[in-house]
Amino acid sequence: MANHRGHPGKLPPGTAAMLADFARYEWYGERSGIGPEQAWGMLSTLLPLSRSDPAGLTAALAWEVAPQGGWSAYGASRAVAELLGLGFEGDDAKAVLDGGIRFLRQNGVPPLRVRGYEWSRWVDTGGDVNNWLPTIPPPPPERSGLRELAPGEVRHVATLTADRDSNTVHVCRDDSGAYLALIDARYSDEDPTRSRSQWKQAASLYEVFVNVGLALQSPPHWVSAELEQYIPLPRPSI
Repeated sequence: MANHRGHPGKLPPGTAAMLADFARYEWYGERSGIGPEQAWGMLSTLLPLSRSDPAGLTAALAWEVAPQGGWSAYGASRAVAELLGLGFEGDDAKAVLDGGIRFLRQNGVPPLRVRGYEWSRWVDTGGDVNNWLPTIPPPPPERSGLRELAPGEVRHVATLTADRDSNTVHVCRDDSGAYLALIDARYSDEDPTRSRSQWKQAASLYEVFVNVGLALQSPPHWVSAELEQYIPLPRPSI
């Protein structure tokens, strides 16, 4: 395969702006104001080059789009994955992927929302969960400010998404004295019946809040002030 690194590409005019819109669709879905047909119509403008000269496509994206950063860089990364597959190799393809990863980190995206192939690249370059983003430690137990659960009390502490039927998180204390975090969710996409199942268990209310915070990683759609101080990452900026 020819080495295209460092050579200007031959991308269609307006590719960077198009990829920024494609990236917003990839992240937000139709909430971006872009439908699936429109999004894939955008990406199809790169299809001829992806077939005739895939290495040239990655070189062009690495040269013209990835250095711009922002949504365009993330769109370029997603375009390479969609058009050329996750196994496509080369320095330019890696540079484009790294540009997408920088975008995610700069916008505070937690590890839970990073795609598997992006995370693999991060680990391959020496990264891990501890240096993905700066974390906020929880308050020490003596300054937790937690309000103890009354017998039989079930406290709503988080709603995960803005969807009407979103999963919700609750804490309670069972008859044995153990503290539990529960997930309230629909039984399935077809069955709207809701039920609660155990998610976390701990010997103290403090410990269960720490465990829930670590599992959520960043604030969901709604979180109680009591729980928010135990979540190690701030809300993403996208």
